[in-house]
This record gives sequence, structure tokens and C-alpha cells, in this order.
Amino acid sequence: MHLPQTVEYSLRAMCYIANLGEGVAVRAQDLSVATGVPAPYLAKLLRKMVVAGLLTSQKGHGGGFSLAKPPTFIRFLDVMVAADYVINPSYCAFGWGSCNSAAPCPLHPAWAKLNDLMADWAARITLADVLVSGGLPLPEAVAAGRVPPAFLGANRVSAESLRTRRGRRPKSAGDATK
Repeated sequence: MHLPQTVEYSLRAMCYIANLGEGVAVRAQDLSVATGVPAPYLAKLLRKMVVAGLLTSQKGHGGGFSLAKPPTFIRFLDVMVAADYVINPSYCAFGWGSCNSAAPCPLHPAWAKLNDLMADWAARITLADVLVSGGLPLPEAVAAGRVPPAFLGANRVSAESLRTRRGRRPKSAGDATK
């Protein structure tokens, strides 16, 4: 199944934020690095999530984006709708513009089943269903290429350690000269 890039990026960002833990904020720039979503595009998506009531945003030191409600109450469908995606049951996969059971295209019976399954999936799955045990890597670990695909080893962090960091990167030796 292929979802539009906007929906994929939105789900990716929301999943990452959910995995940071309740009340933990992440800056858009750090989230961009961690998720691989271009920063300008991500900023627009995050704004849509705020307008939809899925995220809160806080400016200033220690600010960023965090979930507006617990992950159990944010369905994939909510994220998809906030990203302006609606599952269209009359979309014609055969290319006839639109079709329905009264005037079906050759693909309509199979496509209708897929649409029904997709709608059910999006309505049932929440961000709580995609929480990763042990947390996700910090954005700077992702940027430095120190994170293996399965997020194994010492690069894995807990939500507790993120609460103390608030999304800031550690100081390095080069920071003193800047």
C-alpha cells in the first residue's frame, strides 16, 4: 500500500514525537534530522497537526512540539485527515474518474475491499500502537550516522533521558569556539 508522501511524513513525525514520551517537546529542526523529512515541508505539516489539535507548540528555550493528548487518543485517521488526506471510496483505480457499486469499473470490487480495510486500519491504529520499547535515538545520533537500522545498542534512549534533555544536543569541543 502506498500513501501520499504528505501522509507518510506526517505519520513518521507523529510517531517519533509519540515515542519521545508524554510532555517531551522536540524542535522542528531536530525532528527533521531524526525523521528525514525536509525542514520546510515538516514545518508546514507540524502546523497542520497543531491546528488539528494533535500537537501543541511552544516557542523559546525548551520549546518545540509535543503531543496535545495521549497517544492512545490519536488515531492514524486523525493524522491522515489533518494532513488533508481522505480515503475516497469513489476513487476509480481503473482510471474512469469515479465509480461505485451501481456503475463499477473492473477493479471496483477488489478496490472497495481495500478501501474498507484501509479505513478500518486508520480508524483502529493509534500512536500508542507504534510506541517502541526503549525509546528512539536522539536526533543528533541520527545525524551523525550512529544509529543502526534496528536502533540497537547504546544509541537507544529512554523517554526519561529525553525529559532531562528537552531535545538539546550535547555540547561538543567545537562549541567553545563558536
